[in-house]
Amino acid sequence: MNSAQTDYSAQIADFAANLTLDDIPDDVRTVLPIFILDAFLSILAGVIQPVLVSAVKAALQTHGSGEFTAVNNARTSLSGAMLLNGIACGDFELEHVIANAHPASAVLPSLLTVATQLHSSGPDFLTAMAVGYEVATRIGAASGHEVEALRGFHNPGLNGTIAAATAVGRLLHLNTEKMANAMGIATSSSGGLMSFVRTGAMTKRLHPARAGQLGAEAAFMAKEGIEGPTDILDNALGFFHAFSPHPKRHILAQGLKKTWMGARMILKLSPVHAYAQFPVYAINQARSEAATRLPKPEEIDSIVVECGPSTAKPSHQIPSPKTLVSAQYSVRFAVAAALAVDLRNPLNMNDGLLGDSNVLRLAEKTSIKQVSDDRHDLTAKVIINLANGQGVHLLASQYPGLPGTAGYAGAAEDKFQRVTSALQISSKCVQLARNVHGISSMSDVSEIYDELVDMAASAVSKSQRT
Repeated sequence: MNSAQTDYSAQIADFAANLTLDDIPDDVRTVLPIFILDAFLSILAGVIQPVLVSAVKAALQTHGSGEFTAVNNARTSLSGAMLLNGIACGDFELEHVIANAHPASAVLPSLLTVATQLHSSGPDFLTAMAVGYEVATRIGAASGHEVEALRGFHNPGLNGTIAAATAVGRLLHLNTEKMANAMGIATSSSGGLMSFVRTGAMTKRLHPARAGQLGAEAAFMAKEGIEGPTDILDNALGFFHAFSPHPKRHILAQGLKKTWMGARMILKLSPVHAYAQFPVYAINQARSEAATRLPKPEEIDSIVVECGPSTAKPSHQIPSPKTLVSAQYSVRFAVAAALAVDLRNPLNMNDGLLGDSNVLRLAEKTSIKQVSDDRHDLTAKVIINLANGQGVHLLASQYPGLPGTAGYAGAAEDKFQRVTSALQISSKCVQLARNVHGISSMSDVSEIYDELVDMAASAVSKSQRT
């Protein structure tokens, strides 16, 4: 059956409107709290970033003061808080991702904000979260990498709106028809351009957050009777026509409710782009091993990163970035930074590195060598050539942040310890972690939101003292 004969929009709307917690397999339910806590870490690191400080000032002017408290303690409207919470989650390149989708920053912040306003239960929240993650992942996979490579759109700003609409729509108990309307309304707000790659602009930080905010608003509109095109994933002038040159629509419904694509998130163990995770992890591991001595920056003559085609993309090889956005996006700069400073402490990735002579010299001396044609191959070998003619080889053939690896839960726990320690709030976050892992039995998720706000306030306070 081809896509013209299949009503994929209706299938996704039905899935989103009628999914129950019992429909979600135990292994997926187990990983959802890991994702929640990981997103909370991203938010806690994000509240001290300059982009959020500016966004708060803008939001208070456009949304005004209100009765809802955003994670940074700003009092604003529900919609304003959704935007600010999304920016906090995505503005430090630390949230988990999957190919073509960022549900951690595009879905979870807006969903949690609405769930707090509604005093939703833990089971209702988890069900809605599973919906949003699955929809974002499937639409991202169906859209393909050409959305960014050929059309120049940023994927999270596109699929994030529909995913947030379905997640919040599930929380609002929309029926299938209204869910389809919400998807149609949300799609008309999809957007986000890849132009930030050329300039290092902060728009990259805004795309998932804006998608979550506008997608959630679409669900509220549909709830109150506003109609959107209900066939938005099949319409000849719909989502795929606008954004995807070669869509694979069959992925939208293939194994739906049996194969959970949204449960396979890559954990970012360092605050750099996903393509840089493997080589940076190899360097960080070498720092942790007593038998390995990393050379000092002045001892290094050149660096070669052997990798697959995704890591080798020219767009990710910015040697002299002008902004932190570009620095975290660049594989070359991330590798240089990891060799010059200890990125096991995530806060060492900061604006100060942009003018660090050691980092800049190493980034210039770093070259990328593609040794694989597999677009899904994220493995990497870092070859460090020393001025004395010797060399150091660091291989990252395994990465515990990949879904399905034996060390996945342990990697998430290690990241929790490192991030909260860097923020100087580790002891305060113990109870928050316990409550997140027990969310399935919570009657009101606003309890963990309030704890998150308190932890964010502590992180801001600590950062202002240092």
